[in-house]
Amino acid sequence: MGLLSFFRRSRRRRILAKQPIPDELWAWAMKEHRIFAGLEEAEREKLRELSTIFLGEKIFDPIGDVELDDELRVSVAAQACLPILGLGIDWYDDWSTLMITPREYGVHTKDYDDSGVVHEYDDEFSGEAFDLGPVALSKVDIEQSGWGDGYNVVIHEMAHKLDGRDGGYDGCPPLHKEMDPEAWRRVFAAAFVDFRARLKSPASRKPRRGKLKKSGAPRIDDYAAEGPDEFFAVMCEYFFERPALLRSEYPEVYSQLLLFFRRDPLGGG
Repeated sequence: MGLLSFFRRSRRRRILAKQPIPDELWAWAMKEHRIFAGLEEAEREKLRELSTIFLGEKIFDPIGDVELDDELRVSVAAQACLPILGLGIDWYDDWSTLMITPREYGVHTKDYDDSGVVHEYDDEFSGEAFDLGPVALSKVDIEQSGWGDGYNVVIHEMAHKLDGRDGGYDGCPPLHKEMDPEAWRRVFAAAFVDFRARLKSPASRKPRRGKLKKSGAPRIDDYAAEGPDEFFAVMCEYFFERPALLRSEYPEVYSQLLLFFRRDPLGGG
């Protein structure tokens, strides 16, 4: 393990030395995405290092007629690394590929309700985190992310990858030693039950992802009601996109995410 870590550190030093993100491109990314506006200079430099390593270690696989330019790559890398700013790049060491699709893509889905009845329907995904595999992201939705309105497909799928590091997508990632797993599960379970109860009707669920920026609705995306895993991922989106709203709606969830991500998007560390 020690030897593997040595080679990994050596490889990353080479990436930082030989493949730096150009100053002009990095300045564009920081200015283009409002979610980076509150970062201090030291945080921006750390995020730049993480993003550089991310670009050096991850494979971008364009699907169909997608054209990948440097701006899109850096945009994805910076947003993907924002959640691990207080965690470290090793939290992404169990996967390597990002598949970039032109737009949302159709998926035929099967669900089982509480009584065991199978429901089949066609859905559209803006992104997907595959078990022990790649991450898929829609280019259209990448371009709609990072505006500070609560929607961020990159952070959403990265949250799933963090969640799945302990073997399952259940809304509880591997927690730090100083954190209380029971407190986490109690807080998130209570918030999830409350959130579902506050929905007007089941028909209000399953909105098409990526449209919040246009609607401007000052609320948390109903997609969070789909299950504990989606609830966690959407809470992560709001933690970095609209932290004040999340803290107002679910202060205990916000506090747990503070402990997990080891930083406060609203300032103070």
